[in-house]
Amino acid sequence: DKQRRRLEVEKEELQAALEEAEGALETEENKVLRAQLELGQVRQEIDRRMSEKEEEFNNTRKNHARAMDSMQASLEAEQRSKAEALRIKKKLEGEINELEIALDHANKANSEAQKSIKRYQNQLRENECSYEE
Repeated sequence: DKQRRRLEVEKEELQAALEEAEGALETEENKVLRAQLELGQVRQEIDRRMSEKEEEFNNTRKNHARAMDSMQASLEAEQRSKAEALRIKKKLEGEINELEIALDHANKANSEAQKSIKRYQNQLRENECSYEE
Protein backbone atom coordinates (compact mmCIF):
# COMPACT_ATOMS: atom_id res chain seq x y z
CA ASP A 1 0.00 0.00 0.00
CA LYS A 2 2.81 2.34 0.85
CA GLN A 3 4.56 1.44 -2.26
CA ARG A 4 1.46 2.02 -4.28
CA ARG A 5 0.98 5.38 -2.56
CA ARG A 6 4.61 6.24 -3.22
CA LEU A 7 4.18 5.21 -6.85
CA GLU A 8 1.04 7.33 -7.13
CA VAL A 9 2.79 10.31 -5.63
CA GLU A 10 5.74 9.74 -7.95
CA LYS A 11 3.31 9.35 -10.86
CA GLU A 12 1.60 12.63 -9.92
CA GLU A 13 4.95 14.34 -9.60
CA LEU A 14 6.01 12.97 -12.95
CA GLN A 15 2.64 13.99 -14.42
CA ALA A 16 3.08 17.54 -13.03
CA ALA A 17 6.65 17.68 -14.30
CA LEU A 18 5.48 16.45 -17.70
CA GLU A 19 2.72 19.08 -17.82
CA GLU A 20 5.20 21.74 -16.76
CA ALA A 21 7.67 20.56 -19.40
CA GLU A 22 4.90 20.54 -22.02
CA GLY A 23 3.92 24.09 -20.99
CA ALA A 24 7.53 25.22 -21.19
CA LEU A 25 7.89 23.49 -24.55
CA GLU A 26 4.75 25.21 -25.84
CA THR A 27 6.04 28.57 -24.57
CA GLU A 28 9.39 28.02 -26.26
CA GLU A 29 7.67 26.91 -29.49
CA ASN A 30 5.61 30.12 -29.41
CA LYS A 31 8.80 32.12 -28.86
CA VAL A 32 10.38 30.37 -31.85
CA LEU A 33 7.32 31.07 -34.01
CA ARG A 34 7.32 34.75 -32.99
CA ALA A 35 11.07 34.94 -33.68
CA GLN A 36 10.59 33.34 -37.09
CA LEU A 37 7.76 35.74 -37.91
CA GLU A 38 9.89 38.70 -36.78
CA LEU A 39 12.82 37.39 -38.81
CA GLY A 40 10.61 37.13 -41.89
CA GLN A 41 9.40 40.70 -41.39
CA VAL A 42 12.98 41.94 -40.95
CA ARG A 43 14.04 40.10 -44.10
CA GLN A 44 11.14 41.64 -46.05
CA GLU A 45 12.09 45.10 -44.76
CA ILE A 46 15.75 44.53 -45.69
CA ASP A 47 14.75 43.28 -49.15
CA ARG A 48 12.47 46.31 -49.64
CA ARG A 49 15.21 48.72 -48.57
CA MET A 50 17.75 46.96 -50.78
CA SER A 51 15.38 47.26 -53.76
CA GLU A 52 14.87 50.96 -53.03
CA LYS A 53 18.61 51.55 -52.77
CA GLU A 54 19.28 49.61 -55.98
CA GLU A 55 16.63 51.65 -57.80
CA GLU A 56 18.07 54.87 -56.35
CA PHE A 57 21.57 53.79 -57.41
CA ASN A 58 20.39 52.91 -60.92
CA ASN A 59 18.62 56.27 -61.26
CA THR A 60 21.73 58.09 -60.08
CA ARG A 61 23.88 56.08 -62.50
CA LYS A 62 21.51 56.89 -65.37
CA ASN A 63 21.50 60.58 -64.45
CA HIS A 64 25.30 60.60 -64.34
CA ALA A 65 25.47 58.82 -67.68
CA ARG A 66 23.09 61.39 -69.20
CA ALA A 67 25.16 64.22 -67.72
CA MET A 68 28.36 62.67 -69.09
CA ASP A 69 26.76 62.28 -72.54
CA SER A 70 25.63 65.90 -72.44
CA MET A 71 29.07 67.10 -71.35
CA GLN A 72 30.70 64.99 -74.07
CA ALA A 73 28.36 66.46 -76.70
CA SER A 74 29.09 69.98 -75.42
CA LEU A 75 32.82 69.31 -75.51
CA GLU A 76 32.62 67.98 -79.08
CA ALA A 77 30.54 70.97 -80.17
CA GLU A 78 33.04 73.31 -78.54
CA GLN A 79 35.93 71.54 -80.28
CA ARG A 80 34.12 71.84 -83.65
CA SER A 81 33.42 75.52 -83.00
CA LYS A 82 37.04 76.12 -82.04
CA ALA A 83 38.30 74.36 -85.17
CA GLU A 84 35.85 76.38 -87.30
CA ALA A 85 36.95 79.63 -85.59
CA LEU A 86 40.61 78.78 -86.26
CA ARG A 87 39.80 78.04 -89.90
CA ILE A 88 37.95 81.35 -90.26
CA LYS A 89 40.79 83.17 -88.45
CA LYS A 90 43.37 81.76 -90.86
CA LYS A 91 41.17 82.63 -93.82
CA LEU A 92 40.70 86.19 -92.55
CA GLU A 93 44.42 86.55 -91.85
CA GLY A 94 45.11 85.49 -95.45
CA GLU A 95 42.56 87.99 -96.74
CA ILE A 96 44.10 90.72 -94.54
CA ASN A 97 47.53 89.93 -95.96
CA GLU A 98 46.16 90.07 -99.51
CA LEU A 99 44.41 93.38 -98.76
CA GLU A 100 47.59 94.81 -97.20
CA ILE A 101 49.55 93.82 -100.30
CA ALA A 102 46.84 95.29 -102.54
CA LEU A 103 46.84 98.49 -100.43
CA ASP A 104 50.61 98.69 -100.67
CA HIS A 105 50.41 98.32 -104.46
CA ALA A 106 47.61 100.89 -104.65
CA ASN A 107 49.64 103.33 -102.52
CA LYS A 108 52.68 102.84 -104.75
CA ALA A 109 50.56 103.29 -107.87
CA ASN A 110 48.99 106.40 -106.35
CA SER A 111 52.42 107.77 -105.49
CA GLU A 112 53.60 107.09 -109.04
CA ALA A 113 50.46 108.69 -110.43
CA GLN A 114 51.01 111.78 -108.24
CA LYS A 115 54.59 112.01 -109.45
CA SER A 116 53.41 111.68 -113.07
CA ILE A 117 50.76 114.38 -112.54
CA LYS A 118 53.38 116.74 -111.08
CA ARG A 119 55.72 115.96 -113.96
CA TYR A 120 52.93 116.60 -116.50
CA GLN A 121 51.95 119.80 -114.72
CA ASN A 122 55.56 120.99 -114.80
CA GLN A 123 55.81 120.08 -118.48
CA LEU A 124 52.54 121.86 -119.14
CA ARG A 125 53.79 125.01 -117.39
CA GLU A 126 57.03 124.81 -119.29
CA ASN A 127 55.14 124.41 -122.57
CA GLU A 128 52.80 127.28 -121.68
CA CYS A 129 55.74 129.46 -120.84
CA SER A 130 57.55 128.62 -124.04
CA TYR A 131 54.36 129.08 -126.01
CA GLU A 132 53.84 132.51 -124.50
CA GLU A 133 57.35 133.54 -125.37
